[in-house]
Amino acid sequence: MKNYIKYGFFLASLAFMLFSSCDEDDTMEHVVDPKAEFTYAISELNPFEVEFTSNVRDRKSIIWDFGDGTTETVYHPNHVYAEEGVYTVTLTAYGEEGSTPAVVEQIITIELFDPTATFTYSTSTSNPLQLNFTSSTTYATSFAWDFGDGTISTEENPTHVYEASGQYEVTLTVNGFPDTTPAVVTQTVNAGEVQNLLQGTIIGHPGSWDGVNGLIGDAFDGDLSTFVDAPSEYASSGYVGYDYGEGNKVRLSLIKYAPRDGFGSRMVNAELRGSNDPTLTDYDVLYTITEEPTSGTLTEAGITETGTYRYVYYVTPPDGYCNVAELEFYGELNPFDSGLIDMSAWIEHVASPGVTVDISSNTINFSGIGGWSGSHIYQEVSVEAGTYQLSGTITVNSVIDETWAELIFSDIEPQNGQDYTPGVPYQVIYSTWNGSPTDAGTYSLGDANAGGEYPVDGIYTFDAPETFYIVIKSGSNQPYDLTYNNLAFVQL
Repeated sequence: MKNYIKYGFFLASLAFMLFSSCDEDDTMEHVVDPKAEFTYAISELNPFEVEFTSNVRDRKSIIWDFGDGTTETVYHPNHVYAEEGVYTVTLTAYGEEGSTPAVVEQIITIELFDPTATFTYSTSTSNPLQLNFTSSTTYATSFAWDFGDGTISTEENPTHVYEASGQYEVTLTVNGFPDTTPAVVTQTVNAGEVQNLLQGTIIGHPGSWDGVNGLIGDAFDGDLSTFVDAPSEYASSGYVGYDYGEGNKVRLSLIKYAPRDGFGSRMVNAELRGSNDPTLTDYDVLYTITEEPTSGTLTEAGITETGTYRYVYYVTPPDGYCNVAELEFYGELNPFDSGLIDMSAWIEHVASPGVTVDISSNTINFSGIGGWSGSHIYQEVSVEAGTYQLSGTITVNSVIDETWAELIFSDIEPQNGQDYTPGVPYQVIYSTWNGSPTDAGTYSLGDANAGGEYPVDGIYTFDAPETFYIVIKSGSNQPYDLTYNNLAFVQL
């Protein structure tokens, strides 16, 4: 009997040991070590501020060591360093008992940056003398605006009302952190321009969430309580806008937009696009909404893109369902289009002092004191194979005699201080020696031309891509005043 008891005790003990051993091994096999990684981004407002984002798994707690003697236990901290330097940032993630902590390090450099600045403006639709300015800056600590009429502002995004219509030189000076160089940007603005509301044929995705409410027409009904709501298949591709019709193009200067009430976040990253392609496959992004707009009101945004388009439309961001309540587009229908000519890109060289060149958005004025004075302006253009038209007019404001204004396509880049003589055919020669008009008035390039090779209707055909210079040289032995108007080189 005793032997049976001893044997039974032995079996029970053996079973207990085996069970205990298996349980301990099983527990050890299921211990999961935490995993961790992180990214960071230095603020564009404050170069000492860093935003950290962690990605940790199988953890019970974490701790950050920012390398400057400070720590934090939140998952996605913002940390502000006290001074420039190189810091080793360590993230440690702790898991369950018996696991090995995950430790990751990155070295970051904190340094000062000079501020940067640009700005845009839009004209109020209720008062054309009121301009709304919007700055776009990095590392800015203060703002100084000079509106060009003797008034100033220190606001980041000011509104200014001018007393009279006209062009003004507006300067924005942005100061940064100590020991950095201020950013200064100057731009010519036009006060007094009336903003025209542009309307066309409504285009957009078909249907809505129920096929009855939220149709694309609700974006242009003037009612902020209605809204466009795309069906599920257009959640990330819904769009709504205008087709201005065959042969028509618009240039936008301002857009107003409002979100569906309570759904402003669904407009963030939406794009306003312009296109001349009926399939809308080829397009330009005119504006991107980067901040959540306020519900119940129209948010204004100036458009700086200078292109002209038949189709202008709003495109929803991913999963935005095109939740836009209202859109308004402002600008000009069929505006002057200079094509490949950039009126802000002319380079001026003086051959003989005495000629003044004044260039605006659509005019080039040459005026001189005489005495065989002369200057030239030029810019480089590149054409694709195709047909182009050179067009414009010349206004004779004041001419006596011995005056020229010659337009040339040339492979030779003009040089400063030299009388430009390319040795190639002149496209347009305005020349009083050769019989160009001297009576006050405005003449087409063809009518003003006397001796050049200006083709019928200014049509040029290129069989292959080319790059060359458009050069205009002008001067006189007499006092004179000539203006090129709406000079354009457009692909047909």
